[in-house]
Amino acid sequence: MESLDSQAASEILESRVTDLLSESSFFSDLSAGRARPEHVRDAFGQFYLWRNRFHRWFGICVVKCAAFGEARNAPSILGELVACLQQEVNGDHHGLALSFLAAMGIDDPAGIKPLPVTDAYAESFLRFYLPVDRSGDEALAALAGRELVGPARNRIITSALPEHYGVTSGLEFFTLHEDLEAAHFRALWAALANGARTDARRLIEAARLEIWEHVTFWDDVYSAIQSADSELVP
Repeated sequence: MESLDSQAASEILESRVTDLLSESSFFSDLSAGRARPEHVRDAFGQFYLWRNRFHRWFGICVVKCAAFGEARNAPSILGELVACLQQEVNGDHHGLALSFLAAMGIDDPAGIKPLPVTDAYAESFLRFYLPVDRSGDEALAALAGRELVGPARNRIITSALPEHYGVTSGLEFFTLHEDLEAAHFRALWAALANGARTDARRLIEAARLEIWEHVTFWDDVYSAIQSADSELVP
């Protein structure tokens, strides 16, 4: 069966990330300083709500992982998923997120109301990969693809916010994840490639789709915020 190591997969998928971020309405406007500050603030509030549920995606991958004895890479896959979750819990990522929101002018995150597009994205991974006709390999590839978006996305954020919006504190949340998410991709894909029972083309497609889903989430949130704002203008 055709397989791809993490370096080869990364080279293919990073091109996809670059193209989609360059085409993104939100990230293009953020990079150029065209997005209104209140729209930027509200978009990151929705990102915070989604990310609070992101750990559930790892749970789906655990559920879909092959049983011990059925696949030689099951122990390494589970080990990498556990390691990612341990970093999430022990690294005070939620505390860093709260510091970032405060820097953005959001002092009461509990008051943020999720948009329908945020709820839909948070549940999308569960809806798509939990059914029995979806393989655990595809779920893990999709999760790895989501992780690979992080570094390029975060570089845009940490460059644009100080330059155009005067936000200079709280950015550790993104600088930390720039390295972590790249490492997560490499570790997850390496575990996947060591015994995957799904063709590499399907794994790459699952990762490509999740990359598109993540960038589209930001654009859908941005569009919804702009639409709601325009409806308030008499």
